[in-house]
Amino acid sequence: MAQSASRLDQLQHLVELVLAETLARRIDSATGAHSDVQWSDAGFPVLPRNIPVHFKAGTRAGEPDPDVYLASGWHVREPWGVWGSDAVHALRFALDRWRGGYVTVSLSMRCFLPDGVERPHVDITANGYFLGTHRLDAEQQIFRLRLPPSCIGNGDILLQLQHDAPIAPTSVGVAVDPRVLGVGLAMLSAG
Repeated sequence: MAQSASRLDQLQHLVELVLAETLARRIDSATGAHSDVQWSDAGFPVLPRNIPVHFKAGTRAGEPDPDVYLASGWHVREPWGVWGSDAVHALRFALDRWRGGYVTVSLSMRCFLPDGVERPHVDITANGYFLGTHRLDAEQQIFRLRLPPSCIGNGDILLQLQHDAPIAPTSVGVAVDPRVLGVGLAMLSAG
């Protein structure tokens, strides 16, 4: 158990380093196009309350920019959403006007599921706090996560998704896509 906790701490530290570097690069290369994005003091993009962020390619005017919430471990967005790359993916956001109490975060997720393969599961943590294990399916499902105040801290959230069996479509002869696909993410919202 102690070894597992140590490994989780190391993984958390690695993700935080990657996030810091990613944020620094995004700020350095930022253009005026996304100046409407609000940021927390720690550099997390503010997630507007009750306004879903859709991860499909192409964002309309007035919609939140989905790329700022994708911290690490994601492929390029597609018309339906975005695939996670390999097994571990991270989202980051700051809660809008959070003053304490529980928060419900909703994720619309799916997985690549060829015939004869068992449905995979995803372990979800928020700021290192384990929120549960959820079974994925080929069809999008909405998963509601209840974040307790003890894991929210000052309102900045690092949400980690760990897929137990990412798979490349070419490895099962289904398609010519060589990417290793983890969680398929279509939407994120907080209420």
